[in-house]
Amino acid sequence: MKALIYGASGELAQSVAGAFAAKGWAVEGVLRGDAAAPAPLAAAHRVERRYSEFEPKILHDAYVFPQALFAREPLAQMSAEAIDDLVTVGLTEIIKCLRIVLAIPAEPDHRIDYCIIGSTSAYAGFRNTSVYCAVKHGLVGLVKALNDEYADTGRRFWLFSMGTMDTAMGRELVDQDPSSFLPPEDVAVRIVEAISSTSNLFEPEVIIRRRTIRFLER
Repeated sequence: MKALIYGASGELAQSVAGAFAAKGWAVEGVLRGDAAAPAPLAAAHRVERRYSEFEPKILHDAYVFPQALFAREPLAQMSAEAIDDLVTVGLTEIIKCLRIVLAIPAEPDHRIDYCIIGSTSAYAGFRNTSVYCAVKHGLVGLVKALNDEYADTGRRFWLFSMGTMDTAMGRELVDQDPSSFLPPEDVAVRIVEAISSTSNLFEPEVIIRRRTIRFLER
């Protein structure tokens, strides 16, 4: 089994690569510039700026799209360029990458899993993160539409939406106790277990929330 992970140098992406490798999958990654390739990668593909520059020629059994930018700022204070960056990286680029890999020929009943990393922000709005929330809401519609479009095939589209993780992005929430953040290793195991299961069960929208959220005293 082969998996291709976009933005493979990210913290969650590295954990997902490790979880796949632990199950015996061959894992490839797409990285920008000279970003370090995590150890589990069997191959690393480089792009200059956008992940959609890479056009894989072979079919993989699973694709993972974790790329996103986060901004915590009132909308009225954001620049047009910052808004464009958030939407481009977190939504438009994922759509473009999907377009490319979906064009690779496959037998109609060949099972292929497309794993998109969302956020609980897709299901609730949070102050000062309006653009980020809008992007994550957009991924919900994307996954629903693609599952309908490919309903009679082996292609399955997943949206894993989790609460704040213990990553560099998560730690930007300086008003919260990071000990309550989700370990990316645990999230990665949940993702890979779902994708690699041979059961007929299919949960296209998986929400992984924090049971406890702790705020720091000021």
